[in-house]
Amino acid sequence: MEGAVANFSLRLYNVLSEGNNNLILSPDSVSAAIMLTMLGTKGESEAQIKQVLGLSGISNPHKAYKELHSTLTGKSKEGSKLAIANRIFSKLGLDIREAYKQNSIEFYNSELELLNFVGNPEGSISRINTWVEEQTNNKIKDLIPPGVINDLTVTVLTNAIHFKGEWIKSFQSSKTERENFHISETETDMVDMMHMEENEWQITVSESLDCKVLNLPYKGRELSMLIFLPNKIDGLSEVESHLSPEILYEITQTMYNKGVIVSIPKFKLESSFELSKVLTEMGIADIFTNKADFSAMMDNPPEGTSVSDVIHKAFVEVNEEGTEAAAVMVHMISTSCDSVSDLPVIFKADHPFLFLIREDSTGSVLFIGRFTKPT
Repeated sequence: MEGAVANFSLRLYNVLSEGNNNLILSPDSVSAAIMLTMLGTKGESEAQIKQVLGLSGISNPHKAYKELHSTLTGKSKEGSKLAIANRIFSKLGLDIREAYKQNSIEFYNSELELLNFVGNPEGSISRINTWVEEQTNNKIKDLIPPGVINDLTVTVLTNAIHFKGEWIKSFQSSKTERENFHISETETDMVDMMHMEENEWQITVSESLDCKVLNLPYKGRELSMLIFLPNKIDGLSEVESHLSPEILYEITQTMYNKGVIVSIPKFKLESSFELSKVLTEMGIADIFTNKADFSAMMDNPPEGTSVSDVIHKAFVEVNEEGTEAAAVMVHMISTSCDSVSDLPVIFKADHPFLFLIREDSTGSVLFIGRFTKPT
């Protein structure tokens, strides 16, 4: 299960990373919402989701998700808090199958909440947005814009993930300084650069990606941030194009403890995506058309029932104390390194880099993003 999610994570990131903008997303949130949708599908609709998520060889992917979810949410300790929540919002009067309700609770801990989509669409939007804000510590606001829910909306499946972690060793605010950040070979801008004197961290050099990789753990040492810093100012695209689950695994296995002097920017990022076109191009097509089969969710699906919108929004803040990150995924179903030596390694992220927030024992990618220019 973990390997499938990792593969999907990198594939989705590569599709969304075209261009040179800052980016943050939660593959875990996206895949959970898709799987909650898959729980209600049959036939080709279900098969396509399994294929794209890499779940075809897993006998009971919903049970596997439950076990992974239990592992991840068990990582909340002093200094590190991870919360994952799922919920189904359905139109009043919809004939939802009892088995789907029970399985949603069993595997995804997802309750069903009935809303008056037809009579009070804006009130329904307000209720869903309020739930999202509550689950993400008020970091994700106004997820669903006005007018998106209407009398054709049947079901809204939502996943929210929130993470807040303190570094094992925090950066001292007094050492944060305004410094140049090299956006490209010819363009620079100023950024608040955090500094940490020599400490022993896990680090490695990837020849295939032409970059250094630093692992900064959060308190509890079960969640961490991996930072991929290209050796060249303009080397991020090479890192992104060659990074794979196999290379990621190899990197984590070849890291070694070393004295490192760390400098990384202090930043906040927020990204928002409508993913229906992206997922269609990746191979999940039928659920967005009149070919959609939601007979595992509803006894009598209204004619033309399909997924109309796939909304994903993510947020991350990195500062001296640690990291706070949040993301929400919504499916709306409607009708229609240097060689080892005694010298410390200098790891100065003063040009575009890629980062992952992951759970170490499973390798699950909770968030993936890149910082390309000061905000």
